[in-house]
Amino acid sequence: MLPCKAEVSNATKPTPLTTSDTNVPLEDLQVMVKPLTQDELEIEADAWFHLLKSKARQIAAVKLGVRKTSKAIAADDNKVAIESLDEARKVLALADRVAKNTEDKIVQAARSTIDSQPQDASTEAGTSEADSVTPAESSDEQLQQTPEHTTAKDAAGMKAELLDEIAFLQDQRTSLSDRLTIVLNSWERKGGDAETYRKYIAAVSGVELDTTDAEAVWLTVVGWFTAKEGGQRWAWNIIKFVLILVIAYLLSKILSGGVNWLLDRKIHLSQLAERLISNTIRNVLLAVGFAVALTALEVDIAPIIAAIGATGLVVGLALQDTLSNFASGLMILVNRPFDVGDVVNAGGVTGTVHQMNLVSTTFHTFDNQTIYVPNNEIWNNVITNITANDKRRVDMEFGIGYSDDFEQAEQIITEVVKAHDSVLDEPEPVVVTHALADSSVNIVCRPWAATSDWWKVKTDVTREVKRRFDAAGISIPFPQQDVHIYQTAIADASK
Repeated sequence: MLPCKAEVSNATKPTPLTTSDTNVPLEDLQVMVKPLTQDELEIEADAWFHLLKSKARQIAAVKLGVRKTSKAIAADDNKVAIESLDEARKVLALADRVAKNTEDKIVQAARSTIDSQPQDASTEAGTSEADSVTPAESSDEQLQQTPEHTTAKDAAGMKAELLDEIAFLQDQRTSLSDRLTIVLNSWERKGGDAETYRKYIAAVSGVELDTTDAEAVWLTVVGWFTAKEGGQRWAWNIIKFVLILVIAYLLSKILSGGVNWLLDRKIHLSQLAERLISNTIRNVLLAVGFAVALTALEVDIAPIIAAIGATGLVVGLALQDTLSNFASGLMILVNRPFDVGDVVNAGGVTGTVHQMNLVSTTFHTFDNQTIYVPNNEIWNNVITNITANDKRRVDMEFGIGYSDDFEQAEQIITEVVKAHDSVLDEPEPVVVTHALADSSVNIVCRPWAATSDWWKVKTDVTREVKRRFDAAGISIPFPQQDVHIYQTAIADASK
């Protein structure tokens, strides 16, 4: 005989499993929800949601009770005070009863389902905490035992108890929110839509302060700071946040330093490449460490990562020039036309290379300016590495007058060059008359010097040649031009 349709429906009606213990450890709950399907997770989410909603209503009722006790305290008439307290008792009793019934119903349904199935490690849960008496229940009993002749003076003690109860209930609400969030995360990963639940969590979370009641504000703040799921929890979160950042910073320094040493001693890359790779590793580690630290502050970084991925194409199109600089930076690193400390003329700038990233290169000019040149401007133009070689030729030219003895001038320049300590013997300096210019006889001087002494040799030789020319009476003429005027006889106009 086949069962009727109603019997089949009741027999197969799904019930939650994870709510058998409302204080189940978060780590255990994460394991429990992992194998559940989307439909099963929706049932679990709905059960945790009803627990959270019931707790939110209970908190609202206690807050309303605080308002009633405040009204009783402020009342001049004892009768009005008693009526306010009676109203508070009724509201609290109803809220506590509804919350307890809701929790008992959901927990018992889950336990009944578990009892009918084989037990395993993922579904076993303790019941000691769930079966314990909560302050809400104790407070309800105290309120119901309050004598009818309660005065406004007695309402102050009741108000303090209610404010303590709010802190306790808010701890419970936070605990339920955490467990509902774990279920929602698993549900969303399997295709569920948890937006409505998340909006409700955001709406009922947090601490609301009644600024019209200074005593309630103070006790609420103190209660939050001393609560396990309030100030204590966030203090520990902040400590974890700082520790993760410090550890990430130290790891980034150690790892980037080790990579820099390895590249310098073993692989022998350019300093630009070494710095770029080590800095990139350090920055990546710091970014990862910051993301992990945000999770310690209970910030969900998944939407941030998803948003970055979704906008990647748009950002790529908007940063075409930056990508071009990126490609040019890679070409510079591969071909190594210059390195850190080289004096370079590139991209219209002459200066010492300070550092480089994949977008730009930083130069320090000789007048102590810092100039950032896009890599694209450097790679697509002529690059002159002034200090790439260990020695350079110093090109100088001296002009003397046509009436001066050019052989004597050559002798003076040769003596000055050979007497200078920084001039190299090999290659041998060249001093020769090479041009008869418009205003002078030009003599070229081409000594060789170490690259680091190039500027010193040029200035010292120029100064000494000028001094010796003056002593020998050899002139250095200014540019001049001879103008010849020819006069011709003008024929008589009458002829």
